[in-house]
Amino acid sequence: MKVLSRDSMRTADRKTIEEYGLPGSVLMETAGMRIAEFVNSVMSDNNRIVILAGYGNNGGDGLVAARLLEKAGFRVSLWCAAKPGSYKAEAANQEQYLKKSGFAMNYLTEKKGLEPLMEEINNADLIIDALLGIGADREVTGLTADLINIINGSKVPVLAVDIPSGLDADSGAILGTAVKADWTITFAAPKPCMFMHPGAALSGKVFVADIHIPDSLLKEEKVELVTPAFVREVMPVRPPDAHKGSVGSTLIVAGSPGMTGAAVMTAESALKCGSGLVYLAVPESICPEVEAKTMEVIIVPLPEQQKGIISLEAADEILLKAKECDALAVGPGLDTGEVTSELINKLIQLSPVPLVLDAGALAALGQKMNILRSARHTPVITPHPGEMSRLTGVPAGQIQSSRLDVAIKNARLWECIIILKGSNTVIATPGGQVGINPTGNQALATAGAGDLLTGMVTSFIAQGMAYSDASRAAAFMHGLAGDLVPDGRGHMARDILDCYKEAFHYLDDCDTNYEGNPYIKMVRPV
Repeated sequence: MKVLSRDSMRTADRKTIEEYGLPGSVLMETAGMRIAEFVNSVMSDNNRIVILAGYGNNGGDGLVAARLLEKAGFRVSLWCAAKPGSYKAEAANQEQYLKKSGFAMNYLTEKKGLEPLMEEINNADLIIDALLGIGADREVTGLTADLINIINGSKVPVLAVDIPSGLDADSGAILGTAVKADWTITFAAPKPCMFMHPGAALSGKVFVADIHIPDSLLKEEKVELVTPAFVREVMPVRPPDAHKGSVGSTLIVAGSPGMTGAAVMTAESALKCGSGLVYLAVPESICPEVEAKTMEVIIVPLPEQQKGIISLEAADEILLKAKECDALAVGPGLDTGEVTSELINKLIQLSPVPLVLDAGALAALGQKMNILRSARHTPVITPHPGEMSRLTGVPAGQIQSSRLDVAIKNARLWECIIILKGSNTVIATPGGQVGINPTGNQALATAGAGDLLTGMVTSFIAQGMAYSDASRAAAFMHGLAGDLVPDGRGHMARDILDCYKEAFHYLDDCDTNYEGNPYIKMVRPV
C-alpha cells in the first residue's frame, strides 16, 4: 500500500480530475460518503455529532458528511470555521446546497462564538475534525488553534478527516497545536504523519478510504506501507520434501564477555524464523558459556586477539565458513575496538554471501560507512536512532524528526539497505524505495529486541528472499510478535522470541478490511 506525501496526494487529486475526467465534486462526495459510512459503523442512530469544518476541501468533505449523517438519523451540529460564502469550488457547492436545503449552519469567525460551540460539544457523542487536512504547513494560530484546543479539552471521541488538524502531513510535526484523534479516516492512501511521531501518537486508529483515485496514479510512488498481504506474498514456501540443508544456512559472528546473550538470541531468532542450520561464530574463550545457553545452534570457535576479542586472522576462517552458508550476520555483542573495525572492513569487502550488520559492527565502523559501497552484495544495516546518530554525526533528535529523509539519503549514499529501527521502523534501499512498518509497540523497547530482528532478517535472506523483501518482512513480523506480547510491563526480549511462532500463524488472519466494507481498510490499529 502506497504512502502519499502532501504533494503526491495533491498531484493524484489533480490528475484524477484533469486526466481521468472524474470531477472534483465526485471525489468530495465520495469522501463525505466514506466518513458517513465509518460513523455509521462506530456510532448508534440518533447520536449527537458535532462537525467542525474549515474553509478548504477538508471542510467540504465535512459538509458532505453533515448532510449524509443527518439523513441517516444522527443529530448533527455543523460549525464552519469560515465566513458565509467564503468556501470555494466544490466546497462552495456543498455550502450552497446545505443553505438552500435549510440545513442549520453555524459560522465561527471570532472567539465570542465559542461558548455555544462548547455547550454543543459537551453534549456530543462524537466530534468530526474537518478543519485543516493535509494542506497545513505553518503554525496554527488564532481561532483554529482555539478550536483544536477545545476539541482536545473535551472528553468526546474524535474522528479526524484525512489527517488530524495541526499536523504536518509529511513529517508528523505538530504545527503549534494539533487534534488528538481516536480515529483517522484518510483518503486514497495513508500519509507519512500517521507513522512519524509525534503525529503517529495523535492519529489513533487509522483507516484508508477508497475515493476512486486510480491505482495507476500511485504506482510510481516509492514510499509504501508494509502490509500482511505483502509479507505473505514474499514469505518463502517450505516444500514437503524440505530438509535442514535446503531451507537456508545462516552464519552469525557475535559475542564477547558479558554479551553472550546477544549472540545466542540472534542465533535462536534465525532458527525460529526458518533457517535449517545456524552457525554461531564466537571468540573461543566464551564458547563454553555460549554452549550452555543454547542447544540447537552450532558453535564455531574463533581465534582471539585477546580474551573475548576476535583476531583479524579469524577473518579467513569466517569467510571460509560463509562459503558453506547463505547469509552472514555480524555484530550483536561484539567488541567495538580497532581490531574489530579491521575485521568488519575485511568481511564487508570479501564476504561471498549477503551481509547484515548490527550493534557492535556498526559501532566499530563509526562514521566510515562508505566502506559499505565496496561490498559484493548490498549490505543490510539495522541501526536504532542512537546508532544512526553516531554513524552520521546528526543528533538523534534530528534523526527522529526526519526519519524518512535520513534513511533515504544514507541508503543511497552508502549503497546499502537501512532498517532504521524505532516506532514504525523505516526500511530504505539504495534505489530510493521505502517501506514503513506499521507493527510493533513498547514491548520492543527492551535490551535484545534488536538482536532478534538481526537474526530474523538474516534468516529470511538465507532462505532466498530478496534483501529488501527480507528487511520489510522481518520488520513486520518482529513488530507483530511484539504486538502479541501481553500488555504492560514484565516482559523481556525472550518473551518476544516466544511469540514468533504465534506471529507466523497469525499472519494468515490479520487482514484488516473494516466491518466488511470493501472501501475502508484499517492500516494502523492502536
